[in-house]
Amino acid sequence: MVGLYGGSFDPVHIGHLRIAEDIREYFCLERIIFIPAYHSPLKPESRAPASDRLNMLKLSIRYNPFFDVDDYELQKGGKSYTVDTFRYFREEKGIFPLFIVGTDAFLTLHRWKKPEELISLGSFIVVGRGKDTAEKIDEYIQQFFPQLRFYTDRKPEEIEGRVYFFDSRRIDVSSTEIRDRVRQNMSIKYLVLPEVEEYIFSKKLYRGEGNGHRV
Repeated sequence: MVGLYGGSFDPVHIGHLRIAEDIREYFCLERIIFIPAYHSPLKPESRAPASDRLNMLKLSIRYNPFFDVDDYELQKGGKSYTVDTFRYFREEKGIFPLFIVGTDAFLTLHRWKKPEELISLGSFIVVGRGKDTAEKIDEYIQQFFPQLRFYTDRKPEEIEGRVYFFDSRRIDVSSTEIRDRVRQNMSIKYLVLPEVEEYIFSKKLYRGEGNGHRV
């Protein structure tokens, strides 16, 4: 099976990459496809242009034969709705949508576009973060989506409407912190790959609001 990893990746950092590798190994996935969003509907606009976020992803995954990137959401433009991405991968690519998402985002699933259709098209790997435990995810599912089947110790199958919990290692790195550090002229070494660090500074990304680096 293939894991679909969506997000702004603004910028992609070592936490994204290490967790993706952990998930691939734990669930024995053939590969992970990173899908950068053009504009996540429930988040502010990205600070770096779509082309730069895509380039940073490509730099980060180029030496991992199990990682790939798909620019469908960037090419489509506008707000990036996961239900459209599910349809695209299932109908156009012939790939069962197994979507990797953090607990913080999954706990807003009831606010996503057409969540019932999403559930009918694919399944989720929910990555445990912070204090969001498996019990909290289970309670949320029972409240909003009781038709979902929740597993904490089962390998994914190409069956719709399932949620697989992955208790991730805690890597305390965020894209927000990296952008803030760049704006304050602080080091981002070891938070991103060296190629991405060089790219950010050569392109003068995240230097401040109103600098033109907007999607």
